Amino acid sequence: MKVRSARAEDLPELERLRRAMPYPGSLFLDQAAYLERALERLRDALPRLQDLPDVRVLLLTDDGLAVGYFFLVVDDEHGVTHQLQAVLLDFAVFSFEGLAKLVARARKIVSAFENEYLVVDLPAQDQRTQLWFYRCGFRAEQTRVVKYIERGRPALTSPEYPVRQARPEDLDFILEVHAAFTRAYRPAGREVDLQALESSWQMTYINLDLTNPLYFVIEEASSGRRAGYLLLQSGEPVAGARTIYVYDVAIAPDFSGRGLSKYLQARAEAVAAEEGGFVYGDGSLEVASLASWHAQMGYPVDTYRFALDCRQ
Repeated sequence: MKVRSARAEDLPELERLRRAMPYPGSLFLDQAAYLERALERLRDALPRLQDLPDVRVLLLTDDGLAVGYFFLVVDDEHGVTHQLQAVLLDFAVFSFEGLAKLVARARKIVSAFENEYLVVDLPAQDQRTQLWFYRCGFRAEQTRVVKYIERGRPALTSPEYPVRQARPEDLDFILEVHAAFTRAYRPAGREVDLQALESSWQMTYINLDLTNPLYFVIEEASSGRRAGYLLLQSGEPVAGARTIYVYDVAIAPDFSGRGLSKYLQARAEAVAAEEGGFVYGDGSLEVASLASWHAQMGYPVDTYRFALDCRQ
């Protein structure tokens, strides 16, 4: 088996390979939409690869026959660690040997661009593919959880702990609470100095526009003390449905253990319920309690993000 760069004339073969891949299951997209999204990506990129310097499409051949491919982008900046990484957006592969060949070539590309990691999101249900990537040196670093919220669904609230919109004067509180949980934001296995990581976060949060209608604070009604915060972002629509990304959610240490996070998560769901849509979020596997918290909130895992260290 050999690996080469794909060309525009390879598009029919790439489409054939994509169609041959089984549907891995997705909480966002049904089988038809999942396939069409991958085909659209190929159809958009292949004719103009020379105009897409960050895109690489690798074709695996066996005796001249196309038997697999990788579609990756380089120079993606990790949102937490700010490390440069390459992202494997799509692939078709039907044997471990084929995967190993593609990974070996991709790793050389990632290193040539001086990116530190190659990452891929693998469906939670596809354990065989997870094992194959693990054998190639990838390690799971975070999960993505998803829940669909029907339009008009009532949200859980508490008169003792009301949730209100954030205000500019809440910034010091948000910075203080965030600093208490720096480790929870680091993807599992990443060698990142926690002090440097927190400094980077603090500089980012200093510039938060706390008049954003998707930022919230939970308070203790009896004392007026702030107990936690929730930062949401509107994501790209999926299959015509709105998506709400839980960018950050935290409870102040003084209020931990009271189950207050469920009221913040309920506010996220209330936002999605305005039109009906998905609430989703990422959780680092660095902290095992995050996974159990997502399960307690009723959020199933859609994908696991696996990362390959390409620094050596």
